[in-house]
Amino acid sequence: MTQQGTTVQPAIPFKRDGGSGAALASSGVGVLIVSLLVIAAVLVIRKRLRIGAPADGGKALLQVLETQRLGPRALVSVIEFKGTQYLLVQSEQGVTCVASVPAGGQP
Repeated sequence: MTQQGTTVQPAIPFKRDGGSGAALASSGVGVLIVSLLVIAAVLVIRKRLRIGAPADGGKALLQVLETQRLGPRALVSVIEFKGTQYLLVQSEQGVTCVASVPAGGQP
């Protein structure tokens, strides 16, 4: 093509990027899939190795019998360990054993 002695060149073709939004969404989906695979692997391993289960397959040594919240940052719990019940108070200052009685006994 020639117009008054000049040649018009066609535009150079180029591919447009999807933008950084598409790359970010793609990497987000990848991270989600990897996270789900890791969680599934941990659950399978825990089940295979019986992590969290009592060692002898019987009764656990420690049982939380009851827990009550006393306020936004304090709670009281009754736990049983080797035939003794303990009354524990947990607060910002730490955990304190308030009382203990034999498991079948009266307070």
